[in-house]
Amino acid sequence: MSSRRITLGIDEAGRGSLVGDMFVVGIGVADERVELLRKSGVRDSKTLSKTRRLRLLPDVVAHSDIIVVCRVGPDEIDRDNINDLEVRAVERILKHVKSRGRYLSKVLVDEIAGRRKVIESVARELYPGVEAVVKPDADRDFAQVSAASIVAKCLRDELVKMLGSTYGDFGSGYPSDPRTIKWLKSAVRSGSVPGCVRKSWKTLRRALAETSSQYAEK
Repeated sequence: MSSRRITLGIDEAGRGSLVGDMFVVGIGVADERVELLRKSGVRDSKTLSKTRRLRLLPDVVAHSDIIVVCRVGPDEIDRDNINDLEVRAVERILKHVKSRGRYLSKVLVDEIAGRRKVIESVARELYPGVEAVVKPDADRDFAQVSAASIVAKCLRDELVKMLGSTYGDFGSGYPSDPRTIKWLKSAVRSGSVPGCVRKSWKTLRRALAETSSQYAEK
């Protein structure tokens, strides 16, 4: 097993979306290469445009020692608690890294509500002695987590593009996006809500209720 000091940053994209998958990504970077990420402009993906994220993607790949992606589909999200699903995704990423014989000196995770101690425990069980840090705004404070957030966002952006070409333009897929809500209500009226929609979410139930009410008034 290599003794090279590698820090693994983990972040997600698509957690709060009504449409499509959540991507959880782990990026492992050797300590001596972290500054290269920073100098290339890597930072929290929420502060970057879609175009800028895509331009940074080759730099993230070039400077990373480990890249692991865990994809969580709408059907899984409908069946389970999303916080628990994200924790299990983090665990799968850590187990995959270990199965490849990679040594981690530190694990950095953007906070998952109420699950800090669980994640720290999982990380230390798999990597005894590892420094595990789970905190809010880790994607802002650590380049490794920023890199993970960029990869996750790029994957999410490509999925949205693909789904949009199949089901029509639904905007970002988030409940706060008027285009998403307009598209959802149109799908409900047509009687055909695509499988990419998270059926358990209140946003869909509200759209169903509003559409039923409109028909009842006619």
